[in-house]
Amino acid sequence: MENDALRARIKRWTLFLGVLQITVGCLVGLIPPSAVEWFRGIVMSHIEYTVNGVLVIAFGFLVGEMRLSRPALWVWFVTLQVGTWTNGTAGLVGAFIGYSSFLMPTLNEKFPPPRGTDHPAVTSLLQICGITILVALLLTLYGLLRARRSD
Repeated sequence: MENDALRARIKRWTLFLGVLQITVGCLVGLIPPSAVEWFRGIVMSHIEYTVNGVLVIAFGFLVGEMRLSRPALWVWFVTLQVGTWTNGTAGLVGAFIGYSSFLMPTLNEKFPPPRGTDHPAVTSLLQICGITILVALLLTLYGLLRARRSD
């Protein structure tokens, strides 16, 4: 019963934060090219926030289908949020400082940033994104498999 209340609360917050992330993505898309050093970072940020917001909303609807312990559910929620928010933030930071990351070779080739292609802030945000989203995905799979076994 207590875990059901936690799942309901996490579902509401996950859905709310997903919609908020899409909203932030749309607002970022309104930033004019002249306001930043590397406009492609704004485009990246806009796309990542909005797409990841949709992902968060979809995962919000899976909360009730997963069977995770209380601590695992919290880890799932935190890693999902950190992972999806750091993805768009990497582009936003890159846009304002004029740098990108060596982790984006195709983007750097097509749209070279004015100050360079290896800034530790952008790279760190992308690495945090990758690790935390992967943890959230693995926990989602685990929680869904556990739920199936209990049926």
